[in-house]
Amino acid sequence: MGESYIIAGGMAGAARLSVLSQAMAEATGSLLDRVGIPAGARILDVGCGGGEVTRDLARRTSGQVTGLDLDEIKISMASQDAPSNSAFHVGGYGRAEALGPFDVIYARFLLSHLTDPADAVACFERALVPDGLLVVEDVEFSAHLCEPTRLSFRHFVQWYVACAHKRGADAEIGPKLPAILGRAGFIGIEARVVQPAGLTGPAKAMAALTLAGIAEAVESMGVSRETLVDHISDLVKARDDPTVFMSLPRVTQAWGWKREE
Repeated sequence: MGESYIIAGGMAGAARLSVLSQAMAEATGSLLDRVGIPAGARILDVGCGGGEVTRDLARRTSGQVTGLDLDEIKISMASQDAPSNSAFHVGGYGRAEALGPFDVIYARFLLSHLTDPADAVACFERALVPDGLLVVEDVEFSAHLCEPTRLSFRHFVQWYVACAHKRGADAEIGPKLPAILGRAGFIGIEARVVQPAGLTGPAKAMAALTLAGIAEAVESMGVSRETLVDHISDLVKARDDPTVFMSLPRVTQAWGWKREE
């Protein structure tokens, strides 16, 4: 995933993910409530970032929860003060089989960064026990809201989608998740759409943070640093203006079960 991931990692990346987790907390928590996390379940959180959801999963089960991410800095931060029933490892989704088997595998905002998301889902299917549960959340990035509209926001969304596409990733994968799970052999598939938004709060902070995070990728497409700085500054103004209504991208939540052998 490394070459197709367009957002800067490290400390800045971890700080951005912390704000994103705040913005998604209600939606993801509701999803986990809905699917039900079995007592004693062995769980893998793939692309766990700073481990916010990993910690939530650890609170929901007496079983072992494993967080997995390519970013060593994020994993180091996630490991600090981690729940006793959790462990964190550096690595890509391909390690799932070696670390498993698992009763539940969860991945948020991972598949949209991959050049072969179907391969990842197939890997997760192999790493699950029979009747194991896969839960995924991912974006349709062009489906943002900003009212009143502003040029900086439109460019931010366009640049993100273009940068991801240039590196072979699919920032519009969200609505395709149920079909991807179906082709991998999952059954009982369900899906819904959520879109955190507001006049205040962490969802409004994400546009400026994310544009700053993809600055290098955007510059590689010929956009000047001066233009980027101006756009980030304008998105910060929008964040702080209580009359501007802004959202995260539309997020599809999909889940299904591995067939019993």
